[in-house]
Amino acid sequence: MRKLYLNQAALSAKATTVIHDADNDSRYLLVGKWGLRADVLSVYTISGALEAEVKQETLGLLPKFRLIYHRQTVGRVSKTLGVIREVLFVRGLNWVIMGNISSGHFSITHGRESIASIDRVSQSGGGTIELTVDQPDHEALVICLASILDRWGKKSQGAALPVRPVWSPHALPSGSVTPIAKKTN
Repeated sequence: MRKLYLNQAALSAKATTVIHDADNDSRYLLVGKWGLRADVLSVYTISGALEAEVKQETLGLLPKFRLIYHRQTVGRVSKTLGVIREVLFVRGLNWVIMGNISSGHFSITHGRESIASIDRVSQSGGGTIELTVDQPDHEALVICLASILDRWGKKSQGAALPVRPVWSPHALPSGSVTPIAKKTN
């Protein structure tokens, strides 16, 4: 199992993100952007070879993404509504992603076999995502999945913020209620 590290701030900046290993050697580049239909995030090796891509197929509350490995579609992943929102399925690969979007911890399995784990770790200078991957062949796909999960995590955190009303009565320091001013002509 190899550990890879992805800078969370660079991931959300729509810039090229460098993925490092445990020895701080650069291993992959993540290039692309989100937001529009047909947007693509691509994972390249440091030597410049295209490893994997994730293409956004649909927009809305339940966006769908297509996973491409060595220029062939290998799976699809989409957000689901319902009781079990913490479980996602990667159709085509038969991978199951279980975890918590708010904590940033996920495990990816195929049957009883562990494929990878994704953890948000805190370090100085911004958040870092730690990927622990079982095989080198799975690394690029796990990087794609981690970017999708990070985006959904940021979206759900933004949606969970309370909406501040434009005006609401509140107590004055003396304990009385805010007076209502009458309009006079």
